[in-house]
Amino acid sequence: VAMAALWFALPNLKAPPHVSVMAEIRVLGRGPVLGALALTVIGSGAMFTVFTYIAPILSSETHASTAYITAMLVLFGVGLTLGNLWGGKAADRSIDRTLIVSLSVLIVVLLAFTVLMRWPLPAAVAILIWGVASFALVPPLQMRVMEAAKDAPNLASAVNIGAFNFGNAIGAALGGVVINAGWGYPAISLAGAGMAGLGLLMVVGFAWRSRARGVLAVNQASS
Repeated sequence: VAMAALWFALPNLKAPPHVSVMAEIRVLGRGPVLGALALTVIGSGAMFTVFTYIAPILSSETHASTAYITAMLVLFGVGLTLGNLWGGKAADRSIDRTLIVSLSVLIVVLLAFTVLMRWPLPAAVAILIWGVASFALVPPLQMRVMEAAKDAPNLASAVNIGAFNFGNAIGAALGGVVINAGWGYPAISLAGAGMAGLGLLMVVGFAWRSRARGVLAVNQASS
């Protein structure tokens, strides 16, 4: 079904000009590309720090049944779908603004989840918003990588998927460290919020640096 939908929905674009393998590899060494890939790792890690342990969190803190946990996984998936749709449309207008808004919401909802996970209904609301914010990050992250590697984007785009999965592993490991330290399940959500906070600082830093370079270029051109 997904393949059929892509067949009908994707625009019929001309094939891009051929780029050599070495050119694709050289692009991966650029600072902006590495920064964009690092941001993907952090953004993915923020989500998976908590999501990896969502079943035991709901079982232990919410005292939820198996049926409730299953329903929350479905609800989270609904949030991911909505977030992906909104994130794509918003990123067409501004990549940085979409990242800043999504990461800010992610920080707030994960901080709130440390308390809301105790009650079924508030936990469900938090899980839905968390899902929306988590996957609203995906389109702008992919677009940032494509923009940074626009003259040879194929390999960079593929590596970005690897960066997402690397963030998955890092997030799961971070959550495991929190559990092994005996800090409790709410602390996992705090750790996820911390990861999202790091991502937000990176986005703001990249945006400030880009703006400073733009101002410098304008000043040099006018002088």
